[in-house]
Amino acid sequence: MANDNEILKRIKEKAGVAMNKSSDFDILAQSIKDRTNESLGVNTLKRLFGYKTEKVVPRLSTMDIIAQYLGSSDYETLIKELGDDADISLFTPIDCIEVRDLDKGTQVRIAYDPNRVFFLTYLGDFKFIVNEVEGSRNIQKGDVLTITQLAVGHRFVVSHVDRDGLDLGAYESAKYRGLKSVELIG
Repeated sequence: MANDNEILKRIKEKAGVAMNKSSDFDILAQSIKDRTNESLGVNTLKRLFGYKTEKVVPRLSTMDIIAQYLGSSDYETLIKELGDDADISLFTPIDCIEVRDLDKGTQVRIAYDPNRVFFLTYLGDFKFIVNEVEGSRNIQKGDVLTITQLAVGHRFVVSHVDRDGLDLGAYESAKYRGLKSVELIG
């Protein structure tokens, strides 16, 4: 963890704790809750500060809460306020689609190596129909996929593949590098 990270420095100053022992993160979590009325888990905060060695990139929603705690409206605004010279390299939020927040009919494009592209339409209840697929022999047009998470850098995990009413079971891909892109399309 870089000690000169500007966001981490500002969080420490605002919370008034050194962030070097476990109880400091309880204090920070409560301070964030008190100032923003939003909750961040102690383990999430420990990962942000490198107190836990687990390498997880924070979600954008997490960074929006941190930005609010530091007095900005959202993470994008905070980055602009810090300027180009600020070290924020630790904080690169995941490009993620919250499936539970999608409206029925929303179209999504995902891609991962080697040359796999899926065009999906959300049906509701975490189910997507495959409109078009490039580069995959396992998933076909018309398959209905049950997906709970779509995030760049994470594996493509389908808990159920339904083909013509037959449950083919789970499907997992993009195991090594994760999804390359996840985007909502027109």
